[in-house]
Amino acid sequence: MVKRIDKKSHLFFALGLIVVSLFLSKCANPVMPIGGEKDTTPPRVIRSVPENYSVNFDGKLISIEFNEFVKLDKINQQALISPPLQTNPEYRIKGKSVQVRFQEDLKENTTYTVFFGNAIVDLTENNPLEAYSFVFSTGSILDSMSMAGNLQFAFNRKLAEGAFVLLYRDEIDTIPADSLPFRVKPYYVARADKKGDFRFRNLRNEPYRMYALEDKNSNFLYDKGGEAIGFVDELVFPEYVGSSSKAVDDLTLADTITLADSLTDSEIFALSGKLADSIFISKHKKHQISLFYEVDSTQRLLRAEAVRKGLLRFAFRYPASKVAIEPLEALPDTFGLLKHFSKNQDTLLWYFRENVLDSLKINVRFDTIINDTLHLALSPRAAVTPQRGRREEVKAGVLAYNTQVSGRRLDFGQKLIFTFNEPVVHYQMRDSSRFIAKDDTLYNAVEFLKYDSIGLKYVLNVPDFEFDGGYSLLAPDSIFFGLNGNVNDTIALAFKVPALSDYGNLFLKINPEKMGQMIIQLLNPKEDVLEERIINGSTELAFEHMKPGKYKFKAIHDKNGNGRWDTGDLVNGLQPEKVYYYTKELEIRPNWDLEEEWDLSSDLEK
Repeated sequence: MVKRIDKKSHLFFALGLIVVSLFLSKCANPVMPIGGEKDTTPPRVIRSVPENYSVNFDGKLISIEFNEFVKLDKINQQALISPPLQTNPEYRIKGKSVQVRFQEDLKENTTYTVFFGNAIVDLTENNPLEAYSFVFSTGSILDSMSMAGNLQFAFNRKLAEGAFVLLYRDEIDTIPADSLPFRVKPYYVARADKKGDFRFRNLRNEPYRMYALEDKNSNFLYDKGGEAIGFVDELVFPEYVGSSSKAVDDLTLADTITLADSLTDSEIFALSGKLADSIFISKHKKHQISLFYEVDSTQRLLRAEAVRKGLLRFAFRYPASKVAIEPLEALPDTFGLLKHFSKNQDTLLWYFRENVLDSLKINVRFDTIINDTLHLALSPRAAVTPQRGRREEVKAGVLAYNTQVSGRRLDFGQKLIFTFNEPVVHYQMRDSSRFIAKDDTLYNAVEFLKYDSIGLKYVLNVPDFEFDGGYSLLAPDSIFFGLNGNVNDTIALAFKVPALSDYGNLFLKINPEKMGQMIIQLLNPKEDVLEERIINGSTELAFEHMKPGKYKFKAIHDKNGNGRWDTGDLVNGLQPEKVYYYTKELEIRPNWDLEEEWDLSSDLEK
């Protein structure tokens, strides 16, 4: 007998199945909870076997347990063991622990340091346990000497956070000292903190060679060209620094000793036999290392490109006045090539007439040797977006220009210079010109003068502009003719020179006794050089008619007297020229004189 199923019951049964399925689906597929603050806390060590700073270690395995799950990030690049081993240990993750398994027998009575760098990170957010080290000894004592110091970049004195300090034992006589960072991994390594400070602990009591390295690829070797290097001229010696207020037992580990008081004679006697090596007692010397980028003296063509139609740009590593760029074929007269170097002569611009040639083959020669043979298209691959603040060419056939006038203002001491986007090959003034200076009007006698070699700049030929003066210029169109036949639109320009009371003055007394030649630079807050003076003794510098704002001063000890800052040279043992900053940032106010005094001799002593 077949029973009829009620439609209503069938519907409830189907809905029930759907609800149960959804419930089971959620149970089988747990998801990460949504919301909450992002975890920014690094992993924390809760225990290890053996304990950190243990003695009499005779095993092959170290296990370090953390408060959360962790992973290893580039461990083979970041990890370093001091003293070095013939075979790198094996690093593994087991649960919440990092295991280090040694592949060879360790030396007797030796203190080892396993430096992990930033390789240990948490599993979810990759927060690193920064510069973590694990120290142990295979003997009954730990090496207890230490060293400390600070790292800065030589050119701007910025703190070298994250840079490494490398120590080499003075025992390698087959490799020159200046080649060590290139060829040998260090014996000990430390990393600078946010203040640029570094500290070595648990060192053997012996001399070392010390280097600093901006190790961008984490290989603990100096890769010249892209990394900064620094060095200490002489051998360095570690020190034992303790406190007479501490118990003798607390002084057996250098890691627990942070104060810089010398030990008493009784403490030295009590510690004899407990600390490795003999004890060198002194105040802790702070090693100051300046990092620098070495100069690669090889001239190179960095790029050659069509900036736009009618303009090629050749950028070089160094000033290129002796570089020859020669077309492989004779250029037609209609090409109209004009060459122009940048201010620093490291960029060469070629201006030429459009649509004469589609491409060009050239040789680039350094010292009579052909270094590059190029085949260049004479039109850019893609349209170039004009830089912010520059006038766009909105009309075909119009010769574009810009001036120093900004916001209808021209600063005192400046000339009115017109800079065109292509060389002007012909200039001819016509009537209908007018120039108004304050209340005086000059009709049909406006004149421009060529201001550079190829006609990219023209200057208005008038007397110097005066304080608090209003000026107006009107010049007809088609008086400037560009290389490609473009002509200027009507020039209508009005501007004012600020009053004398809108500016301030700065007078700086400098005392650089016995320092030789100094380069004094006036900087803006971004450290752009606004003005530069060279002095050879105590003097007073006047900076007049300065715009209100904040300024800085920088001094370069120009030891070789060549008028510029020189970087260091590792192989030849040359340190970079020293740089000093005036400690105060100065604020110039309108209609105000500011007087300052800078004792550079005191800075040199520091």
